[in-house]
Amino acid sequence: MLFEKGEEIVMDRKVFMTFGDFVNINSELLGIPGVALFLSKNREDKFSLVKKIEASEFAAIDWREAILLFGEVDGNSIAGKTQSDVDRKGRVGFVEVIYGGEDEYAIGATLYLGDSSAVEKKISKAFLKVLERYGHRDVVNGQGDLYRGYYWTDNALASGKNWHLFLGCGIRKEKNKELGYRPKFV
Repeated sequence: MLFEKGEEIVMDRKVFMTFGDFVNINSELLGIPGVALFLSKNREDKFSLVKKIEASEFAAIDWREAILLFGEVDGNSIAGKTQSDVDRKGRVGFVEVIYGGEDEYAIGATLYLGDSSAVEKKISKAFLKVLERYGHRDVVNGQGDLYRGYYWTDNALASGKNWHLFLGCGIRKEKNKELGYRPKFV
């Protein structure tokens, strides 16, 4: 569980996006003054500072285990600590990014999660401005139920793939062929 019961969740955004969108959106967020980006490729890998997002390097990462954290440049640095060393309380003041992934059938939702902190507010404000250029708000599920606060990009729509909150892998990969979420058109 990413958040304890009763904790305030301020930034809780789910975005259906392609890998190219993932690189572009996070590159723009990396350009926010005073904000740094940290990457850990798996539970044992130490967080390292990311100065520039290189699409080719990001493409080689197994995103089922990797985590990105946006935080203050001069703040409490987590560089050099593993995912295991940074518990929930250690992530206060950071916005966690979990890439949803994509396969030949579907796109998984990318999650942006954060608590109520100055960094979260700064990133959330910039994130919404970036989404105005890249994406749209609200989706519906297969039964037509509306999900507010979920976002989708034009490239995700153009991909023709199904959208799922979590991308299935292994024996669950077959579920990716099933209809998931889709855009809510006004």
